[in-house]
Amino acid sequence: MTLRRVLVAGAIAATFAILLVVRGADHGDAPGVRINSRLDINDVYAFQAPGNAGHTVLVMTVSPLAGITGATTFHPQGKYDFHVDTNADAVEDITFRVTFSNPDDHGVQRVRLKSIAGRGRDDDDDDDDDGHDEHRGGDSRASGLTEQNIPIRGGGTLRAGLFDDPFFFDLLAFKNGLAFCPGGVGTNFFRGLNTLAIVLELPSTQFGTSLIGVWAHTSQGGKTIDRMGRPAINTVFIPKDLKDAFNAGKPADDFKNFGQIVTNALTSLGAANPSALAHFLLPDILTVDTADTSGFPNGRRLADDVIDIELGLITNNAVTTDCVANDSTFRATFPYLGVPNP
Repeated sequence: MTLRRVLVAGAIAATFAILLVVRGADHGDAPGVRINSRLDINDVYAFQAPGNAGHTVLVMTVSPLAGITGATTFHPQGKYDFHVDTNADAVEDITFRVTFSNPDDHGVQRVRLKSIAGRGRDDDDDDDDDGHDEHRGGDSRASGLTEQNIPIRGGGTLRAGLFDDPFFFDLLAFKNGLAFCPGGVGTNFFRGLNTLAIVLELPSTQFGTSLIGVWAHTSQGGKTIDRMGRPAINTVFIPKDLKDAFNAGKPADDFKNFGQIVTNALTSLGAANPSALAHFLLPDILTVDTADTSGFPNGRRLADDVIDIELGLITNNAVTTDCVANDSTFRATFPYLGVPNP
């Protein structure tokens, strides 16, 4: 590698590092989410269920550094939504909403899942006794307790609780001189850390198509707290004073409101054809073909090295790795994420 290429790569790495700071894929991406970590979305995953090609798994992790600075129970007044777009218009066609009771003396919470057709409205009407929500057009699909596998009416399984954080990234290498791969290796800052997660496995036929878009959304009292689709979009590309506005926005408006900002950031990072790449990155929706087992950017599997892939993508391969690989021990069966660290 020429000296010039080394210097260019270093400058790009430094820019990316400054943008990424200490927040991982989406951990603490905006000022508004840091008020209550229980509604702070870390990461979103969508992939074909291992061992069952007919099922799709959706995962939302929240509460970074759970048990250290983050909470280990879910927000009882919060709403945790998986939005699914089935016709590529960047508007949700199905919402899977998960809510929680107050924790008991042992930290156990009752978990409730409902599905809502079309745009999920954020109100507080209760379900009717028959499980059908006449006011909100939704159906109660499951109820159970945290840390348990809960069967879903119509097929599938739900689990919510504490897990090993599946995200991996050498954050300290960024902060200590901004140098990747010191000595040819990297160190995963997130090794040994925990996160809260909601894992939802469903028959893929419930989407009506194999080509879907997925994003997660949290809210409280009718106000959006966080949203996320692809990893690091808000964290890396959106200026600090606009991060809360980005979270409060709708994916269908992302390019109109933030397309030029993302294009400019990609240009500064040395991306090839930044305008086209901005159109690919926005709207902030994780697109996935549920019939395809390949990973990111087709959905996102737990072990996908999204940092390496995105580094190469946004720097035109000037920087391709942080020399960190997955070090979590994932389960082969539901709920797939690793057990929490002691």
